[in-house]
Amino acid sequence: MRRPWVKYPLLFVGLIAAYLLFALVSSLLPNSPIIRHAAKTQTLGDLQSDFAFAISCRPEYYMDNFTDALIINQACHGGKDSLLTNMLLVPRADGGGEQCNSLQRLTHTPDPSEEGSDTTLYTIHYGRYWHGSTFLMRFLLLMADYTSLRPLFYLLSSLLLVWLVVALFRRCGLAVASSFVLALTLVNVFIMQFSIQLLPVLALAMIGSLVVLNHVKKPSQLNRLLFVLGSLTAFFDLLTCPMLTWGIPLCVYLIMQWRHPLPAPFLRRVKDWTVASLLWVVSYGTTWVSKWGIATLLTGENVIRDGAAKFSIRAGAYIDYSRLDALTRNLDLLHWPYVCLCLTILAALAVWRFNRRGIPTALLCLLTALPPLLWYLVVADHSYLHYWFTYRSLAVSIMALFFAGVALIDWRRIPLHHKHGFPAR
Repeated sequence: MRRPWVKYPLLFVGLIAAYLLFALVSSLLPNSPIIRHAAKTQTLGDLQSDFAFAISCRPEYYMDNFTDALIINQACHGGKDSLLTNMLLVPRADGGGEQCNSLQRLTHTPDPSEEGSDTTLYTIHYGRYWHGSTFLMRFLLLMADYTSLRPLFYLLSSLLLVWLVVALFRRCGLAVASSFVLALTLVNVFIMQFSIQLLPVLALAMIGSLVVLNHVKKPSQLNRLLFVLGSLTAFFDLLTCPMLTWGIPLCVYLIMQWRHPLPAPFLRRVKDWTVASLLWVVSYGTTWVSKWGIATLLTGENVIRDGAAKFSIRAGAYIDYSRLDALTRNLDLLHWPYVCLCLTILAALAVWRFNRRGIPTALLCLLTALPPLLWYLVVADHSYLHYWFTYRSLAVSIMALFFAGVALIDWRRIPLHHKHGFPAR
């Protein structure tokens, strides 16, 4: 009993030390090339406005230029203050209005005679997050402008996605691999691939899933993986759709148990699911809160008070909208006709070729579909205001529902299942 509860605190301390070291090295990088590449980004026509869309001018296709510009602004500001301030308070220059405009004014010297050329910029501290993406961008902007980096983000994330889908196909069959792709497609995954704001949670979820497929054989290994993923999510993410790093690897683990069943009773599997999920929650929460304490202790600025105050706001609900409104606003962005079509096909196949041995896995998948809905009810204010990116946590719910349907089908009795790569169980 003693070893696991010693091991996790030591692992946590090691992760925090690694984050501080990463922030330290990043903050020591030369600033001039970073500012030059940030200026070139806007000269090339990128990050000109906070309001940009892909494909269609609808919320689900919104490109988060606002936060990407904010992150690059912080990356450029990283050499302008003291080392501890840069590492722990993560300052940026802000002139009010659009973040892209503030970045433009930070990286370009405007003509004072030009009409409306107010050059006033104020330094704002943003210490309640770890801002791992900002420190990563300092390394990347040292080498290239953001306009050149975006295709690289897309290429690498696409290769990672293909690798994962091929691995799912080989280990679990075409039905599982197709369900995985459909779940991500229905939340417009391609937009996440372009944005430094949204990409980290997607990348962590895919890497975690690959680890599950290739290295996780028992619940204790899943526990460690989700503990690390929860902490890494708090380091890189700015509260976009963090549950992807919990739910997607967990869904892959559950469907792997269906494909390669372990001799464990159902209640034991429920317990394992609960422990693994709680470890992700504890790791995510303590990593985030630890930043408040470290920043307050080392800088003298009361980040604990700021973080607690913002959390109470983000978790609230106001007269204009309720917690239920936050939930429905996120659900409304899903492509429901396609979701319903896929579920109808899976339900019809399950009725036609029912697999009762898949019931335990299906029940656990249904259980996995619920926490993202609970997230919107708990973090209501944030989920309501930022629904155009928070809705992507529903990829977990969709994937879980699809995998539940797949588990309830006896693919051995489906014609041509061997030819088309369905798992013979």
